Amino acid sequence: MSESHSFDGTLVTVPFATGALRDVLTQQYCRLLNSHDSEEILVITGTPTSMRTFRTFLDGEVLDAGVPRVTSLVVQATDVVNQTDDRTVLSDDMQRELVHRFLEGYEWETDYFRRASGNPSFEDDVAQLMETATWQDAPLNETPELADVADAIDDFHAWLADHDYLERGQLISEATTALQEADDPDPIVDAEAVLAVEFEEFLPPDREYLSTLAADRELVCIAETGGSVRRTWVESGPVTDHVSFAERRDEDERPPATRPMATAAYLARGTVAEDPEEGTVRVLSAETVADQLGAVADEIEALRAQEGLSYADFAVAVKQSGTAVMETVSELQQKGIPTSSATVTGFGDDPAVRELLRVVRALADDDPELADDPLLDESILDELKAMDGLAESLRRWATESNLKARIAADESPLDARTQFSNIKNSFAIAESVESTDYIASTWESFAVVLERAHEYAPKRNQTSSIDRDGGVRVDHLQALKNGSFPVVFLLNVVDEEYPGSPSLTRLFPDERVAGMADYPGVTDVDESDVTATFATDSTASGRPFRQYHAEHARRRLAVGAATARDRLYCCLYEHEDTALDERVQPSRFLADAFRRLPWLTEASESGIHSEGTAEEYLLSRADRALADVRRTNSQGVAVSLDALESEFAEIDRLLEGSGKRGQDLREALRARIDFADGRVRRDADGRVRHD
Repeated sequence: MSESHSFDGTLVTVPFATGALRDVLTQQYCRLLNSHDSEEILVITGTPTSMRTFRTFLDGEVLDAGVPRVTSLVVQATDVVNQTDDRTVLSDDMQRELVHRFLEGYEWETDYFRRASGNPSFEDDVAQLMETATWQDAPLNETPELADVADAIDDFHAWLADHDYLERGQLISEATTALQEADDPDPIVDAEAVLAVEFEEFLPPDREYLSTLAADRELVCIAETGGSVRRTWVESGPVTDHVSFAERRDEDERPPATRPMATAAYLARGTVAEDPEEGTVRVLSAETVADQLGAVADEIEALRAQEGLSYADFAVAVKQSGTAVMETVSELQQKGIPTSSATVTGFGDDPAVRELLRVVRALADDDPELADDPLLDESILDELKAMDGLAESLRRWATESNLKARIAADESPLDARTQFSNIKNSFAIAESVESTDYIASTWESFAVVLERAHEYAPKRNQTSSIDRDGGVRVDHLQALKNGSFPVVFLLNVVDEEYPGSPSLTRLFPDERVAGMADYPGVTDVDESDVTATFATDSTASGRPFRQYHAEHARRRLAVGAATARDRLYCCLYEHEDTALDERVQPSRFLADAFRRLPWLTEASESGIHSEGTAEEYLLSRADRALADVRRTNSQGVAVSLDALESEFAEIDRLLEGSGKRGQDLREALRARIDFADGRVRRDADGRVRHD
């Protein structure tokens, strides 16, 4: 049981997946407006990714030129630290670089870590555990190996303090201390009332910070019962088991207004509501993982054409963060779907960053052959090397090579904006290297730092929200929580993902982690912890640890389903993309819902609508058509040219509106036919010849 916090304020609980949260938030905000100006009311969300959602909810409640003052815990804590502390908060990239340098050659006390330290993934796994424990301010004091990690954290933070730095994970605890020690905290906070939403997700350090922040201020907290995914990953039970309030009010249950909401309520609580008859919930099935995203892309384009929706009206959700989000973004973009994300930047897969990295390597002389690049003229390299500093030289390169102009000409506005942001981040990394006295301010050193930032970008999320939109929103389920999109696709709803297997760390076997009471996550649990946290019971496992995390996976699905306003698609595939072509089972949660919810139906094929699917179909159909025509000569088989003409006409109509991309596909088709018909062939040496 975590430490209990007592609040001199009001807690309002609302049932999950009923639409009550928005209504209660608006009511409480308007009530506070009766006695306070909008700038005196501080609305605090649990996560940065929710800030825009709740600001949108409240925008219409403030009259005249006033705007809702909406922030998140970590953003507010950053503001407090900036006002009270001279230390610099490290960026995610620099924090990753410094912890990596700190762990190189670190002497571990336990035999287990000394042996494990030779594993290639060891440093990354320990760094992740250190970051997690820091954010939670977790006391690692029982398990010897975890106590070893706690010592490493203390040493790392002391090392940072010696150089006047803080990592982001320290912000909440440092801001709490700053407010507690301030002679007069009022000017620092500058608010008369605090409205905390997403309170069901506040971790113990968050609750301590809120208690300190709201001292002597009017406080209202709103929590959704049965809706926590972030907090319940590290703490069991409802948040009401860990807090007390001077006043508490529980909102009554209400029937879900839409079928997606009713589906979310069923996944979260196991209750079958009466059919709301509004909205749709469908299962979108494909043959393989790759086909699944092709089907999603087609459905997006079909709905845009039929319903007049924009790309920003769609969201695509995956279970895991980091690499899973990046791979989905990349696949959808290859199929012609513009994307945006609130948690990943695309830094690790950005051609502009790769170009800057190539320049830095050339300046560092890591690979002399890079100088053969026509853009990397030797005179330009010599000129850049002669300049003082790293960041200014890199900016000079960007200017002289017309990097931004080339990006603007070749990319869509959304992709160009993303690449501009990543270029700016590269400049910031260069400035950070220049300003430190423990990283050499040389091109060789900077090349190592930028290489590592580029390598690890797909593996980690940002710790703050990225304010970027305009494309299909792609994120992990937790980042989408409380969002509202007309159409939502939940990917990979198969048993290997939902529930899948608990995956807290690669440092220890699951059996070992399950018995670590001080691990920063839910591990050492019994049956009462499971029943206190979840209203559902959908696994046959008799082991509380596995049962807990199975129900947590079901809760994640519920949170994803609740973000859909009109249309929800549960997407799955039938076979793994492996040589063995293993068959995959639908998620047990989906199978159960399909039996219990009469409005859940299978999506029908809707034809070809996306450029990516058109490309794949076009080239494969050309092969099949040529084969069919040849069979008419050898086997006397009749071929319907009318059907073939109709298919190609439909594809041609789509490509006609696709500009250069459509023309490229037409040329690819002609080349495919030429190869198949023997007009183009390859010699033994691989050269192409036209006959």
